[in-house]
Amino acid sequence: MRPPGRLALPLLAALATLATLAGPARADIFSPGPLSRPHAGLEGLANCTRCHEAGEQLPPQRCLDCHKELGPSILRGTGLHGRMAPADRDCKKCHHEHQGRDFKLVDWGAAGRQGFDHARTGYALVGKHAKTECARCHDPRLVTDTGVRAVLEKGRLSYLGAPTACAACHVDEHRGQFGKEGLDCARCHGAVTWKPARFDHAKAAYRLEGRHVKVACLKCHADEPAPQGVPPGARVPPVRPALMTRFKPVPFQLCGDCHKKDPHQGRFGLACQGCHTPDGWKQIHGSAREKVFHEKTRYPLRGAHLQVRCEACHVPAPGRPAVYRGLSFARCTDCHFDAHLGQLASLRAGAAPTPGAGGKTCDRCHAVEGWLPVRFELEDHQQLAYRLEGAHRAVACAGCHPRDPRLEARVPAAVRTRLEGLRRPVRPSLALFDLPRAQKDCRTCHRDPHGGQFQPRQDREGCVACHGVESFKKVRFDHQKDSRFKLEGKHAQAACGSCHRPGDAGLVRYKPLPVTCAGCHADPHAGQLAVRGVTECARCHDAASWKEKLRFDHQKDSRFKLDGKHAPLACDKCHPVVQLAGGVAVRRYRPLPLDCQGCHADQHQGAFRGFKP
Repeated sequence: MRPPGRLALPLLAALATLATLAGPARADIFSPGPLSRPHAGLEGLANCTRCHEAGEQLPPQRCLDCHKELGPSILRGTGLHGRMAPADRDCKKCHHEHQGRDFKLVDWGAAGRQGFDHARTGYALVGKHAKTECARCHDPRLVTDTGVRAVLEKGRLSYLGAPTACAACHVDEHRGQFGKEGLDCARCHGAVTWKPARFDHAKAAYRLEGRHVKVACLKCHADEPAPQGVPPGARVPPVRPALMTRFKPVPFQLCGDCHKKDPHQGRFGLACQGCHTPDGWKQIHGSAREKVFHEKTRYPLRGAHLQVRCEACHVPAPGRPAVYRGLSFARCTDCHFDAHLGQLASLRAGAAPTPGAGGKTCDRCHAVEGWLPVRFELEDHQQLAYRLEGAHRAVACAGCHPRDPRLEARVPAAVRTRLEGLRRPVRPSLALFDLPRAQKDCRTCHRDPHGGQFQPRQDREGCVACHGVESFKKVRFDHQKDSRFKLEGKHAQAACGSCHRPGDAGLVRYKPLPVTCAGCHADPHAGQLAVRGVTECARCHDAASWKEKLRFDHQKDSRFKLDGKHAPLACDKCHPVVQLAGGVAVRRYRPLPLDCQGCHADQHQGAFRGFKP
């Protein structure tokens, strides 16, 4: 090894002197400068490698190891950091360190924080948002991201996690009329100009046609009192706290929903469109003139009948001449076939139907204005053989009367042929009303949640033996009377699910269940006390308390009576815990030795072996 040159000797001497300095002094010599105040805890030569890799500059991943809240947005490519090009995503390019304690790590530029180009984050500030103070939106109370909230709770400043949805800051001016769609204000409104809204009425359920296009919005969408109070968390109060405009629901199926005054005083029903159009009230359909003539006959046309073709009623069959006299019209079935296909033939008459129409007719439930909605209310159902009680009163009709496509095949062939010849549609009602077993067997409508476990009792008494129509969960089951296993002691305090657990396909098991202790409980004695393979726990234990009320008498129930010094001994002195295969710990009861040397050491060292007193 060559001796050091003349220039190397002073350097070695300086390094030797440096080695004798204290830690902070060495750090000050090697450090480019003091760290900023947030990173002051990383000062010191021993901490350099917490941020810097040996022989390398500061890698971005080291920064992200501490600033974990930035990771998700970078992976998603969102926010200021996530939208940067990979080459620009080097932390030290924007956040300079070792510039002193009071150096600001965030450089907003010459224009300051207010001059920051917010579009770089992916959310451009336009309209009134451009003039809003940063703190109004960057409010810790609005942050839902758990990573960012953890940073804020530590007292650190962060601009991450600010919401972009309108509803996070603004009150829903429509007060929930549009449901979840109402939370997406940008569908109709813009941040630059809130009014007029970008709403296309042609895409709504009611298209504006004719003279309706020129009607002012408030004519149909009137103001009404708004719900009181401001939702919690709203940062911007409502524009009109006391009023709201009604948009949904607004009835529009009938002209009379808006046009309250009927100039015909109800003589032509509610279907105004049968004669009139939105282009003008006085513009009458050509066919309407013929229907006006019908007013002079014994059967004036009302409601939906105004839109029916004349041939549908006056031409009995294709190729035959029209018939205008002698037509039957007293009952609906004189022209219409039974759409319910005889299911309601036994329905008894309730309120008196229209004059001259008889008793059991369609107009007991339906009106000439339209087949729907049906005029059959809860009070009408209470007059049937099956009265709606309890929770059944709130069930939708279709819940019990579902559509059954098989009813289509029950339309008589002759009826089908006649209707097709008249070019009239064959539209039977597919709602199932013929449910003769419903009032006796709940399983007609409800699936058996017990999978047939109680079938004999259900066949005999029905589900009402345990359940009521008010609520399925209010059970009238008495475990002491209705089962083979009476609940006593600790069993009476056990939750139902501890014994009746879900089995195959999630079905809760009720029957059959074992009634012996071993059926539910593991044998803590590992079969030591079993008789013919069965451990009878009740011989020693009570259901009220497993340990406190032990019914075991050592003097009567064992072959070894406790006498003398044996009587006060603790049980575990003779019955120790032993380890079985698989690491199972069990207290040993059988077999145990009964002679002295089985437990005690021979103090005489065999001197009395073979001695018999």
